[in-house]
Amino acid sequence: MTNYKAWKMPGIGEKPIWVIVDETGKTINKSPTEDELKGLKTFPKEKYKYRRYGNQKYTDEELLNELRRFEKEEGRIPITKDFTNNPEYPGFKIYYTRFGSWIDVLKLAGLDVDLMGYQSNRHKGRVAEIKVINHFKQHPIDLAGENQNSHCDGICPNGKTYDVKSSKLREYKYWSFSTRNKYKEDIEIYYFLAFNEDYTKLKYAWRVFGEIIEQNRFAVGLANDYEFNIENMKEYDITDKFEDINVINDIGLYESKEIDERYIKQRNR
Repeated sequence: MTNYKAWKMPGIGEKPIWVIVDETGKTINKSPTEDELKGLKTFPKEKYKYRRYGNQKYTDEELLNELRRFEKEEGRIPITKDFTNNPEYPGFKIYYTRFGSWIDVLKLAGLDVDLMGYQSNRHKGRVAEIKVINHFKQHPIDLAGENQNSHCDGICPNGKTYDVKSSKLREYKYWSFSTRNKYKEDIEIYYFLAFNEDYTKLKYAWRVFGEIIEQNRFAVGLANDYEFNIENMKEYDITDKFEDINVINDIGLYESKEIDERYIKQRNR
């Protein structure tokens, strides 16, 4: 059997590396030495697995299985860079064409998007959702996380529907929250959580009634020249109900337990 060398993207922010693959494109040596690479031809592009899509050889289920295979072999949830010019896997554009967004296809594959870590905006959003859950004296009904088909993030102990929005502090000293909900009229309460520039600390939390939010984006500025600002949002401020903790090092007992249990369950299934 003939072996080849091929480029592989090891992870976020890392440079591509040479690996040794067999005739099918499967990696057989992830850390080859220069001597082992010497004399090997580059893996032919026409042999790349992702080019099978051009011949319609991948079924939908095979594409989903490739995502599951990556998660099993690499021990983490794949991102689009993992499926970019990678001879071991289909190209990420195939998934967009077949299924829509990357998050949607991960869900179809049965992968827990909450376990993507801080590379994921979805995970940052889940941190905010769990902070809101933790601030209630009585446990609400959580309609986010594993159950992501609901039009809102949860139901308060008093029976009102709520949705959680989070934002980091932007360059021009404001927070911007997307309120583009499909069934906006059904959201009775919004929780807006404002973090610092790198999402490590919660700075403000506001509880706002749904009828006030008419636009698809809600911005709150530090300065008074913004329509909504720190000063006129004081009547909605509930920051004192939230622990201002370091999100990266300590993201809350409820979240840590939930995500750890779901990760173990997924890895052992």
